[in-house]
Amino acid sequence: MLIDESMTARSDLSEIERIREALSPVLANRFFHFERPKGTEWMGIVVGLFFSIILSIMSFTDVYTREDLIISLNIFSYFFFIFGILIAYSFPTGIGRAIKTLSGQKMSGITVSYGVGPNGEKTEPSQGKEGEGWLVKPPQIKHWHLNEPYAEDDRGLLAEHPMNLGTPIPALFTTKSIIILLKNILLSIAGVLLFIETNESMALIPILALGFLGLVINYNRVMKWRKIVDLPTSMIRGAAIGRLEVFGQLRPRKSWPPTIIVDNDPSKELFGMGIWSWEYSHSFSWDEWVDETDDEGNVIGGKWEPRRSKTPIRENSGKWPIMVHDGTSGIALQEGLLSGGRAIKSWSVPDESLWEGRKPHGDHIRNAKAEHFWMGSGWPVGEPLFVSGYASPRDYASLEAENVDRNEASALLEIGIEGNSIGHAVEVKRGGELLVLQHMESGLASLLPSFCMILITGIPLLQSLL
Repeated sequence: MLIDESMTARSDLSEIERIREALSPVLANRFFHFERPKGTEWMGIVVGLFFSIILSIMSFTDVYTREDLIISLNIFSYFFFIFGILIAYSFPTGIGRAIKTLSGQKMSGITVSYGVGPNGEKTEPSQGKEGEGWLVKPPQIKHWHLNEPYAEDDRGLLAEHPMNLGTPIPALFTTKSIIILLKNILLSIAGVLLFIETNESMALIPILALGFLGLVINYNRVMKWRKIVDLPTSMIRGAAIGRLEVFGQLRPRKSWPPTIIVDNDPSKELFGMGIWSWEYSHSFSWDEWVDETDDEGNVIGGKWEPRRSKTPIRENSGKWPIMVHDGTSGIALQEGLLSGGRAIKSWSVPDESLWEGRKPHGDHIRNAKAEHFWMGSGWPVGEPLFVSGYASPRDYASLEAENVDRNEASALLEIGIEGNSIGHAVEVKRGGELLVLQHMESGLASLLPSFCMILITGIPLLQSLL
């Protein structure tokens, strides 16, 4: 047993070293960061450049006067504003590249399957998805102290915890941000030239509106990133009342969650569910031929398109007392913090009688299917959870119901959506801080393109009104 624990500890250390090596380029301040596109990332650049060149040729055909030239430039700038996004987002940021390096060239975590616990406890696998999941394999059920749920793990702080890995720092500018800045400036200058030539304010108002819209959206994104970065991820063992950011593993607060029997059918089970729901419905699907017509209404072709419909029949939901545990201790989750969750399992049974005369007929229908369909969703224990919220004292009744050891300080608290901190948005993610921040950019890189649009178009428009 000691040998097994020692090997596990060494494995955790090597994982931490691997992640730190991948993150090393983005853990320090940089003025500019360039990442060369790889694989399918080149497709966006090729498509963006292709359409930009084609539309450029089309826009500047039949240009005979100065006004024609300016109008053509304006048309092209709008097209490049759209297709330039493909080019810009095909250049990965340093943080995005690090995530891909860690998770096998996908912006997602890994899928973790949990072995059966010492007393037969079972839970559902933690599935890696886009921007979600574990980057490092977490402790298995056998390593959780199920009789003392708030106790520290033998291996201590989770390997993936930000205190082990560090917090990424975005470069001041990236290739992506430079391309976005240039295309926004081009659109703004083209609009100003058209305004000077025609004296039509509508040459500037749409661009000015886009600038304000982009500024609002990006400002909110920057504020969200700043709040996450500026508030250190605490070790739960030292958690205090007030604003709190934690990362850990969902675990039960008392006994193991009972197995959920979906729709009273023993063949349909959900294991280890902290929050759960299921729905039974009648599901219908078919392919339908859709004619394609020209501008005059003449049929010039067609294609098969899939169609689906669903009739809900019954559903049920529930919850079990759960906590988030970071290896040092656990803290209870306030009711209402988690909702929904991900799709866990589905079951289906074909039954043509469900159509009951409503089955589509004709030469334009194929592959008609009807089935009984069950879907189970929720939050199983074992999931990774990042929470930026509020810690507050638990009520006496819940502490008594769980027979909590009052010497465990974090056990006396709960983290959730309720608190008295102004301007702190609650953030809940199924994954670590790295996945939450994978699209983070510097404040200057995020806001400068929109600010330039407002400045370049706003000044001439304002001068015309004075």
